[in-house]
Amino acid sequence: MGKSIIYAMQFMANKYQKKIIWFLIIITTAGLSYLLNYIFSGRLILSQTFFLGPLTVHFYGLILAVAVGVGFYLAIKRAKNFDFNESWAENILFWTVIGGFIGARIYHVFSSFEFYQNNPVEVFKVWNGGLSIYGALLGGLFVIWLFADKILHLKSSILNLLDWLTPSLIVGQIIGRFGNLFNYEAYGYPTNLPWKMFVPLQFRPEDLVAAQFFHPLFLYEVLGNLAILFFLLWRRKKIPNPIPGGLFFSYLLLYNSLRFCLEFVRIDSTFIGNFRLNAIISLSFVGLALVWFLTTNYKCLKNIN
Repeated sequence: MGKSIIYAMQFMANKYQKKIIWFLIIITTAGLSYLLNYIFSGRLILSQTFFLGPLTVHFYGLILAVAVGVGFYLAIKRAKNFDFNESWAENILFWTVIGGFIGARIYHVFSSFEFYQNNPVEVFKVWNGGLSIYGALLGGLFVIWLFADKILHLKSSILNLLDWLTPSLIVGQIIGRFGNLFNYEAYGYPTNLPWKMFVPLQFRPEDLVAAQFFHPLFLYEVLGNLAILFFLLWRRKKIPNPIPGGLFFSYLLLYNSLRFCLEFVRIDSTFIGNFRLNAIISLSFVGLALVWFLTTNYKCLKNIN
């Protein structure tokens, strides 16, 4: 009897897998929207920590751990699509995450050097926020560069490796941005738009303490990254033999175009003179992606001719 029930459940799950997934997505989205409505209105003020026995757990760190875990799992599941050995994939993933984490913190510290120069102990308090996606990207790329010889020995292009990791990177960003919500950071200028976000007094800049509602910048990036992820995965299915590197450089182009626009809404941007540092970096990545696409298409046309 028990086995019959299990077989029946497996049959139902396989037959209606897509419908079940979409149902869960809709339910999760509806629940999240309802919760965000309470948070954005100020009726619910989020705590930054909770206690687990004698331990103090920071929501920011917990969410980052979930982001890394989900990204790691997704990468392992996709490794077979690139003919990567699972143990090798786990090894390079581990070091890429380490490199990305260190790079993310270093970039943030240097971009806010004046603050950390006067408060050196704060450098190590990563649970208070302060991990840059650009630092994570550069740190991860540095680790991949260190692994270059081993990758090439396995007859795999570094571009294939970057394509393999791209969806995990985007998913990690999507989940990780909710850590900014719990820390009430990375929000935009004051606004009265219907989707405005309430920020408690202690998290507001000194010059904007009178303002209560701000642009929910983290949510803009979450929605933008979701759109990018779905587009890239859809595009990947439509192209039977994609050019190695196409997925990664498409992400580089689309995300940095999004980030360039959002940077002008952000309230805590780092300036170099009259220019926003992250706007300069994002525009540089957009240029790099465009150069890659132009060069690749030129080579393809040349080979055809």
